[in-house]
Amino acid sequence: MKIPHLDPDYAKARRQQWPKAFKTGLVFLLILWACFLLAQILPITQFGTKPRTFEGLLGLITMPFIHSGWPHLIDNSLPMFLATVALFGNYPKIAPKVMIWGTLLTGLLVWVFGRQVNHIGSSGLFYAVLSYLFVSGFLKKDIQSIGISIAIAFMYGYMIWGIFPGKSGISWESHMFGFLTGVFLAYNTKDIDRPVLKNWRLDEGIEDLEE
Repeated sequence: MKIPHLDPDYAKARRQQWPKAFKTGLVFLLILWACFLLAQILPITQFGTKPRTFEGLLGLITMPFIHSGWPHLIDNSLPMFLATVALFGNYPKIAPKVMIWGTLLTGLLVWVFGRQVNHIGSSGLFYAVLSYLFVSGFLKKDIQSIGISIAIAFMYGYMIWGIFPGKSGISWESHMFGFLTGVFLAYNTKDIDRPVLKNWRLDEGIEDLEE
């Protein structure tokens, strides 16, 4: 019986990516906090995604880096850090493009279809990255990606309800469109950073024991 498993050389190379991925996640987290501290001095919270307005187009880039207050920032910090580390640890080749397109496409969909309010926060990007990891795991037959995304989802499983209209003051649109963006990107990059697998035979060597 054949059982697929990671090629040893590929597995070793992937493990070597995790320290770099941790540093990347930390840098992203520092940028979030730096932007929040800057917002205490300058009125930059107004530069979120404002649907169907010219000035709101800037939010396609800035939305993930703007938070309304300490609770908002703290709620998003750890999930975004873990998702970023997992993304760059599993798929270092495509990870930068996923972050960029995850930000732009989520913001664009919010700009086109969202309510006419100021949408801010990195949770939309978090949903994009998490759904990308989960769907990519199945498309690329990457058990590690599936396991990590399930672990993060288990830790923050309550966030799945964020894609539905509900609590006031929450941009459920950015959550929903982030989720859909992640699925779209996963499908369109399913052949990039695909794990190198080898088949291990469960019955290998048995014939040597036969008399």
